[in-house]
Amino acid sequence: MVAKRARSVLVTVFGVIGIACFGILALEYVIARYDALGAIIVLPEPLGLGGFLQGVPDWAAIAMTSGIWLGLLGAVLLLLGDRASVLVLALAFVASLVALVWGVLAFLQGHTEIMEIRPLEYASALAFGSFGMWVYARTAKRSGRL
Repeated sequence: MVAKRARSVLVTVFGVIGIACFGILALEYVIARYDALGAIIVLPEPLGLGGFLQGVPDWAAIAMTSGIWLGLLGAVLLLLGDRASVLVLALAFVASLVALVWGVLAFLQGHTEIMEIRPLEYASALAFGSFGMWVYARTAKRSGRL
């Protein structure tokens, strides 16, 4: 008979927090990319990417998109207790680092705001969130809680 290991409450907490954070970013992304949906769903004032993605170079937009969607997938896998969440969240972190490189370059070139969004802060928050989720998932996997 196979012994069932106890699931940590923190795995659930981090999974729910990750889904909430990356889910909001994914919702903002979808609304920004599809105009018809943006007309139906109006986000409150501090939310929304609007024209921000049009002012971002393609390689940085791809990195941000990958970071957002891989982070959401990793959070869902973490909530499900799947060990693959570590790999997916590591990929999200790498993609977020690429976006952070663009945020630093934009800041150094004097682009402190694009459509009322600060690129350096946005990319930093994305990288910090994916890093935190990855570190927790990796720690949970190594300690046997995942």
